[in-house]
Amino acid sequence: MQFSELIHLANKDSDHSLIPKHVVEEALLIRLVEQKFLDLFSKGRVNGTVHTCVGQEFSAVAVAGQLTEDDWVTSNHRCHGHFISKTKNWQGLVDELMGLESGVCKGIGSSQHLYAQGFMSNGPQAALVPVATGIALHKKLNKLPGIAVSFIGEGTLGEGVLYESFNLASLYKVPHLIVCENNFYSQSTSQADGVAGNIKERPEAFGIRTFEADTWDVTKLFRVAKDAIQFVREGNPAFLIIRTYRLNPHSKGDDNRDADELNFFNSKDLLNVFLEDEEWRNVSNGISIKIENHINSSPRKTLHYSDYAKDQLPRDTTAKLGQVLNPKIRMVQALNEAYRQTLLDGSFHIGEDIADPYGGAFKVTKGLSTEFPDYVRNSSISEAGLIGVATGMALMGTKSFAEIMFGDFMTHAFDQLISNASKMHHMYAFQTSVPLRIRTPMGGKRGYGPTHSQSLEKHLLGIDNVGVIALSSLLNPALVIEETKYIDCPLVILESKSDYGKFLWTDTTTHSVFREQKAFGALKLSPTGATPTITIVSYGESARHIADNLELFFYETDYIPELICVTQLHPLDISLIEKSVNRTGNVLIVEDGSISFGFGSEILSTLVENKVQLDFALRVGAEPVPIPSIISLELEILPTINRVINLVNSHRSRGAQ
Repeated sequence: MQFSELIHLANKDSDHSLIPKHVVEEALLIRLVEQKFLDLFSKGRVNGTVHTCVGQEFSAVAVAGQLTEDDWVTSNHRCHGHFISKTKNWQGLVDELMGLESGVCKGIGSSQHLYAQGFMSNGPQAALVPVATGIALHKKLNKLPGIAVSFIGEGTLGEGVLYESFNLASLYKVPHLIVCENNFYSQSTSQADGVAGNIKERPEAFGIRTFEADTWDVTKLFRVAKDAIQFVREGNPAFLIIRTYRLNPHSKGDDNRDADELNFFNSKDLLNVFLEDEEWRNVSNGISIKIENHINSSPRKTLHYSDYAKDQLPRDTTAKLGQVLNPKIRMVQALNEAYRQTLLDGSFHIGEDIADPYGGAFKVTKGLSTEFPDYVRNSSISEAGLIGVATGMALMGTKSFAEIMFGDFMTHAFDQLISNASKMHHMYAFQTSVPLRIRTPMGGKRGYGPTHSQSLEKHLLGIDNVGVIALSSLLNPALVIEETKYIDCPLVILESKSDYGKFLWTDTTTHSVFREQKAFGALKLSPTGATPTITIVSYGESARHIADNLELFFYETDYIPELICVTQLHPLDISLIEKSVNRTGNVLIVEDGSISFGFGSEILSTLVENKVQLDFALRVGAEPVPIPSIISLELEILPTINRVINLVNSHRSRGAQ
């Protein structure tokens, strides 16, 4: 639609007398609350940002106002109207923007990040759309009442994850309504400069039915919204385009739109038309007094630091050691059995090609979809989308496992992990948890080349409220996967591609194997009948590779090694490492990726902070270059045992000079 056609819509004559009084009152309430936000901001009583929906209020009332308690709404940065129409809790919204503990998110989320039962919003465009698809899928699988509704603006049509969501919602046939409030501007960029082609044809290309209405014919808008909602309640995804106009600037800044254009749409705005009537001005004054009275009576209590600065990560630092006895099975079989148990416990698995007959790129999920067809789902090639869907399932209380086929592709999913899953517990004031598990194979030694062989774990370490777990064939992974049941925060589970075919470690001829008796406890391989003289710290397949070559390491370096295999990379508990290093005085850290700003750096800096005396300290990792496909060259670049030994001897020689 061209902008000239929007002007034509606004110029149309429609019978406003047919609009129910309560509809106008709710739209007016939304406007007056937002105008008060701008007033409070100018007085320094609201900080941050405020994105008002002035001019668009009837969109919120027509859609969110017709939903039930069983329905969920996800919204964006311009969410106040949607929140008020869905929850009716304008008082909690006012307190939220004033930063008060009585706010819906205790003042943590403010304008863009709101949460209540049946509602959530977040600022990044399209971020919550796949989450809503996951909520809708949860309702479908569990035969629960209600639908999911996502509000977006037409500027969001530039985001790729939106189309991943279109595709998944259509493939899974879930009750998900996506509402596009088309106000013809993406912040300050006109639609003509920001959105190509026909908006209506985009969802239709995915087999999604599209409905259309506008905010100048409110009676029709309510009818069309009702039809769209009913269509979705019947188990279908749908797309609703609502043409409208935003009268205020994008936020609180300058407005570069044409003054005549603004004057025209202000004159056609239905609330402005209603307010020409004295009766409606009296109604408006009464609402304004209620808002002012609430502000004056709200307690000025704000959230305390000690009530906020906490997380859900496992941080137990005291644990006894217990002996490890592994079954004689391959790592891939052990993983398959472990994930089967999660399905018996009610989990959900999603990923690319994980269903039968393929059973996953490395056959970890072979047979699981045959036994659990509804709960082991193939996804399209949509890393961000599938993580969003799994996040939505997790928000509804289902432990969700999302497979990223190669760890290299975690980069596609970073926004879903960082902007959504990691933050929801905190920014929604501890009202929800996201027991999401992202599992992915990392590492090389398979000749897959630069984009399928990376070890990117250091980019995952330190993300707020996200645990990072590295599995190793030194330990039956079933023990670790079982422990994830009791953790409510998101977890990234790293598997090693070159570990899948190996048998679990059972060799105790030269070293005894012990494990910390706590969730995700580290392993210690201690030399039998000898006192260790160096502590080697590693994880994943690298730890197994070192374990397979401990005797060779001793013969070539004259160090008697004690190996610590870390399972929980973040948060990192170095108590077992520190005890070992206090005995040996020497530490070698081997990591799969390059060493700069990585796992080894964190360990060494913590040891130094704890004033541990070190006679010898060395980090060994991959060379800081892309992994080549030439296997002989790849093995020279990765931290193989020969390279580790050479670097240890070289480093010791330099220290002796």
